[in-house]
Amino acid sequence: MIRQSKTLIANLDAKFLRKYGWRYHLLIVDNHFLNQYLFFLQSYKHGTKLHYSDDLLEMPHDKALYGQVLKDLKAHTNLSIEYRDTHHLVHPGTDITFDASHGHAFNTSYHPEA
Repeated sequence: MIRQSKTLIANLDAKFLRKYGWRYHLLIVDNHFLNQYLFFLQSYKHGTKLHYSDDLLEMPHDKALYGQVLKDLKAHTNLSIEYRDTHHLVHPGTDITFDASHGHAFNTSYHPEA
């Protein structure tokens, strides 16, 4: 197993606590801005909108390396995997100025100083 796979699996095992009443899934971001693949563990507590995201691995944008790491990850866990690509960003329609469900429970609109 390659070094990146070992790091990813070690970080996943440390963060995946299997708590009762929590949901977990993996998020893989193909980040073209940073020229990297990013791996996250997303966790949601039942009954709340707040979610947590733990960084597991950042690796260079190399398709062969990514394919091997993904193969090793799928052999290690059966968690569902969500993929995101920064070439396909979607604007929510209007600018978000209040977002309590992601831990930003304050108004983020621009207030010029008088």
